[in-house]
Amino acid sequence: MTPWGQALAKLGMDDPLEPAKAAPALRRSLRQAVPVMEAVPPKLAACKDLTLPGPAGDIPARLYTPLADAEPRPTMLFTHGGGYVIGDLDTHDRLCARLAAKSGVQILAIDYRLAPEHVFPAAIEDSLAAFDWLVREGELEIKADLDRLAVCGDSAGGGLAAVLGQQRRDKIRFQLLIYPLLQLVQPRKTKLKALEGHILSVYTLEQIIRAYLADADQARDVRVSPLLENNLAAMPETLILAAELDPLLDEGQAYRDRLRASGIEVDYVMGRALPHGFANMTGILPPAKALIDEAAIALGTALRG
Repeated sequence: MTPWGQALAKLGMDDPLEPAKAAPALRRSLRQAVPVMEAVPPKLAACKDLTLPGPAGDIPARLYTPLADAEPRPTMLFTHGGGYVIGDLDTHDRLCARLAAKSGVQILAIDYRLAPEHVFPAAIEDSLAAFDWLVREGELEIKADLDRLAVCGDSAGGGLAAVLGQQRRDKIRFQLLIYPLLQLVQPRKTKLKALEGHILSVYTLEQIIRAYLADADQARDVRVSPLLENNLAAMPETLILAAELDPLLDEGQAYRDRLRASGIEVDYVMGRALPHGFANMTGILPPAKALIDEAAIALGTALRG
């Protein structure tokens, strides 16, 4: 090690981008950016925080109830993005409120455990526990219609939603996957560098693997890479929102094609000239706002008719 490297090591800065050191600042930055980037959502009938039982303690959650809703309510479980490292109920609050208000569907968002403090399979275990609570207790506790359930997530949360769709397919009517992260086996892409942005790049994907997986071989687990699941029969109706300027573009298209080959109804909407993360940019990118509203209407149509 060079003298400079030794000096940094003594200060605990030998690797300033090491996930455990970088995560707190990244989380603060995202929380601060949301009010600037996202449009104020329409009004709701109610929004309240609650906790759900999880495998390692309570899971914080937030319930978004749309106006003029009738009971029992069609309900969607939402898992936020952020590479399994950042993101929380507040960073995706406006997105969930917009989806609920525009769709007329009640949304239950969860704050699953994050890496690097909690590596795989913590995030998916919390997500499954929350969905199972919804099926078990949701009818009584939040007036959920168990015959009209959906799952949704963006980016890493989209990957979690895809796993929920696979593992609980018999209980889910619709899944909304927003530029989903569907595999960590191959972080390096063949696409041009121009498709990478400040939100997501090959480097970012490599850091996600470093933070989220205790062992690189775990990337082949279908709970990490649902694109690798062989059995896609009887999956729920699906809407995939894609970003044209996104390193994840190919895997979203591949999942679309595999679902269709299995006889699943899939709608695929491309956000032309939009980057990964556009769902959190509705205040600065008008086309992003229009796409989220379009997705919300599709959600409402799927669950409410």
